[in-house]
Amino acid sequence: MSRDVVSWLNEIAAVRMPLPTRLGDRPLSVQMKRVVWQQEPSAIPMLDCFWGVGEETMVLSLPRPLVEGLISTLQSGLTLPSEPSCSLVLESALEPLLTGLEIRTQQNVQLIRVGQATRPGPYLEFEITYGASKGKARLFLFSPLDGPVPPAFRALGEVLGQVPRQRSKLFTELPIIVAAEIGSLRATAALLREARAGDALLPDVIPFARGQMFLTAGRLSAAADFVSDRLILRGPFRLQPYPLECAYMTTQSESQQPPSEADLDDLEITLVFECGRWSIALGALRNIGEGHVFELNRPVDGPVDIVANGRRIGRGDIIRIGDELGVRLRGRLAGND
Repeated sequence: MSRDVVSWLNEIAAVRMPLPTRLGDRPLSVQMKRVVWQQEPSAIPMLDCFWGVGEETMVLSLPRPLVEGLISTLQSGLTLPSEPSCSLVLESALEPLLTGLEIRTQQNVQLIRVGQATRPGPYLEFEITYGASKGKARLFLFSPLDGPVPPAFRALGEVLGQVPRQRSKLFTELPIIVAAEIGSLRATAALLREARAGDALLPDVIPFARGQMFLTAGRLSAAADFVSDRLILRGPFRLQPYPLECAYMTTQSESQQPPSEADLDDLEITLVFECGRWSIALGALRNIGEGHVFELNRPVDGPVDIVANGRRIGRGDIIRIGDELGVRLRGRLAGND
C-alpha cells in the first residue's frame, strides 16, 4: 500500500460518532465501524449496488432487508423488483440523501445497477440504522492500493472526516509506547549470562511463525497480521489477562542472609523479542481499531530487539532451526561484560 492510501485508511477508520439524518418519516444513521481485509460471510442476503460517482464506480453492498425497508419509503408494502426497475426504485428512495451527498462531494452520484452480492476483496464496514432496522453495509475498496486514493474515495473520506470522533475523558495527548512483539522466552539468569554472539534462543511462544504478532501498550494488546513491511490490526486493543504474581509474606524474615549466587542464577527472566515501536497519543490509541495499519519501514523478518523488563539488552536475527523459529544473538546480552 502507498503512504497516501495508509494515511487515508487510518483517518477514515477512526472511531467516530454516528452520522444522523432522516429519510422519509424515520431516522437514519450511518457509522463507520472497521476496515475488513478478508471478506467474512454474511448470514443475511446482501445486494451489491454499483454507483457511478463522478467518473468512477463504487460498490456498496447492502443487506436485502435494509434495501426493502428503504424502498418502502416510496410506497408502503412495495416489494423489491428485478432489474432495471430495482436500481431506479432504490435511487428514487434515496434521492434526498444523494442530493446532499452530491453537494458535499461535488460529484455526480448515480445508481447504475443492483445485483446479488458477489464482490470479493477488502471493504469498509458501516453500521446503518433505519428506524427499527439495523444492518451492516460494505463499501469495497478500490484497486490497486499501491497508488493514489481515487477522487471519489478521497471526497468520501473528507465527508466522514467532518463527523466528530467519539469523545474520551482520557488524557488524550499522553504518549503511549506501542511495541510489536514476535515472541517471548523465559530463561534463567545463569543461562542468559553465558549467552554469546551466534547462540540461538528458541522462544517459548512465537506467533510470528503463524504469520501474526502482538502489539502491546502496557497491559493492552491486539493481534496483528503482517504484510510486507506493514502490520494490520485484527481488532482493537483490549485488556488481556496476565498470570498472577505470587509473593510470600511472613511476619519475620525466615533468613537474614542476602540471596546467594545460586539463588540469583535460578531467577527467571522473561525476554520479549520486538521488531518495532511507535509512540502514540493515548486518545489516538482509543480510536484505533480493526484494519489500522502500522508501518515498520523495514522488513518484518529483519533484526529484532531483545527486551527484558522494558529495557533493550541485545539484538538478534530470526533464523529457522529445523521446524522452529529462533533468534540468533548478534552479540552478548547487556550486563554480560
